[in-house]
Amino acid sequence: MQILISEFIILKLIVAALVIFATLWLLKLIWKNAPIRKSLKTKLDRLIPIGEALVWLGFILWGIRQLMRNELWTSIGVMVIVVLVVVLLTWFVARDYLAGIVLKSDGSMRLNDWIKIKGFEGKITKMGQRAMIITSNSGETVSIPYSTLSGEISIKPNPGEKLISHTFELKISKRGDLETSINEIRKALLNAPWASIKKSPEIKLLSDSAEDYQFEITLYSIRQVYFQKIKEYMRSGLAATGFAPRSL
Repeated sequence: MQILISEFIILKLIVAALVIFATLWLLKLIWKNAPIRKSLKTKLDRLIPIGEALVWLGFILWGIRQLMRNELWTSIGVMVIVVLVVVLLTWFVARDYLAGIVLKSDGSMRLNDWIKIKGFEGKITKMGQRAMIITSNSGETVSIPYSTLSGEISIKPNPGEKLISHTFELKISKRGDLETSINEIRKALLNAPWASIKKSPEIKLLSDSAEDYQFEITLYSIRQVYFQKIKEYMRSGLAATGFAPRSL
């Protein structure tokens, strides 16, 4: 195997990589501000990672040809890359199925739920094997792969759907004054995707000791199953800011 490594070839590869990176960055910036319908843009957004992967794959294959003169080793290198690409594409498809199975099994979303994701808001009208279909009030529809939902979705009450409440007690360590503690709790609750954004949680002080505060909290959401998820989300959010819950 002959590997040609010279300053000229290395420089050529670096320049080519920088040009590709800058071009892709510029194209994504233009695409981000393109005046296109949100539903269409959401659909086309799914193709961007595939396009980027193909561009970089072409660059890698070209780079191998620049470095290797021996046809056998060049072929082996190409085959290894092709296998890796097939594995990655298989995972790209399979992850949607797996995410869909998890999402359907935990009951966090169901048909007719009203959700907001990536600026598009509407009702879940279909839950397929790999993606869900969301329809807006104006009749626009968009297909959202399950694997893209994590951390980016807000579940909102369907217009006309009744909110339900849940009350519990929370004790947290003192890390600031009372107002700061209440604000941190409210922020952690409202950041949860399942919390109602129409009706803010009610937070009432029960006791104030030397080391901690104890509160009574009333949450609002559209389904009973969401309350435990909201509390778990709040617990991790408070722990990350130092307001460790002592009991919940």
